[in-house]
Amino acid sequence: MAVDRREFGPVTFAGGVLDRYRHVCAFVNDPEEEDAVLDPFVRQGLDGGDRMLYLVDPAESAAPVNRLRHLGYDAGRLLEDHRFEVRTWTDTYLRGGRFDQAAMLDLLDTMLLDPESPRIRLVAKMGWAVDRRDAAEHLIEFEARANFLHARHEHVVICSYDAAKFDGAFIIDILRTHPIVLVGGVLQENPFFVPPSEFLRDREPQPDR
Repeated sequence: MAVDRREFGPVTFAGGVLDRYRHVCAFVNDPEEEDAVLDPFVRQGLDGGDRMLYLVDPAESAAPVNRLRHLGYDAGRLLEDHRFEVRTWTDTYLRGGRFDQAAMLDLLDTMLLDPESPRIRLVAKMGWAVDRRDAAEHLIEFEARANFLHARHEHVVICSYDAAKFDGAFIIDILRTHPIVLVGGVLQENPFFVPPSEFLRDREPQPDR
């Protein structure tokens, strides 16, 4: 039976409401800051019947489980009930040992557009892209194209970046692909956001004249 998405309530994150846009770029400086903004978001989701999905470093796959336990949840039961799932970068962004944006868009489509699923709150840790110059351009385009997919569902996607680990040009382009941004713990509609069709068109090679 398909989920009746009219039952979904509003989503709050870092003191703001995610309504029109639900694709967030979160710049966080340390784990404590990240926990401070994510803990209420996770609590609201799990208490309201949503499903939590994490995409993380394989070396940190236990961290979301431990965090849920710290918050007082039975993580094992949530895993059994498919209300909580952890996937690693090697299973998602880096399947086959490299980033393939088309393959990742297909996977994201499969994960998020299941009509049987409750609303998903996806937290994607983006540290896998640090020092991967070969993947940077593809990742920027992926984030832009993902907006087409996100517009088709009610799920919430938080892309967590450590701004200190990426160069300025990359950060500016990443900002241009996310309609909502969290900076310094403050959530705001992103004034640098460019609609994906326009963003991708501007990146197309220009014909020689």
